Amino acid sequence: MPQTPHKIKTLTTRVKEFANVATSVALDANLTNAEKAMYLILASYATAEGECRLQQRTIAEHYGCSLRFTRSLLMSLREKGCIR
Repeated sequence: MPQTPHKIKTLTTRVKEFANVATSVALDANLTNAEKAMYLILASYATAEGECRLQQRTIAEHYGCSLRFTRSLLMSLREKGCIR
């Protein structure tokens, strides 16, 4: 069953001290903790329109993982309908 993408609500376009994450993401049993953490990083850099235009290498640095693992998480979040 396809899931509806979770809209990221933000206040500014720069990294925020606090990021709003949909409760449906936080409580989604189909998402791994790694996917939820990646979603939080994306949310902290998202614009008011819900867009995050960071380079994958920058995301990997903030997450503290390899570029390959970052790409894997992003692909998984796309497949699960959490991001576009």
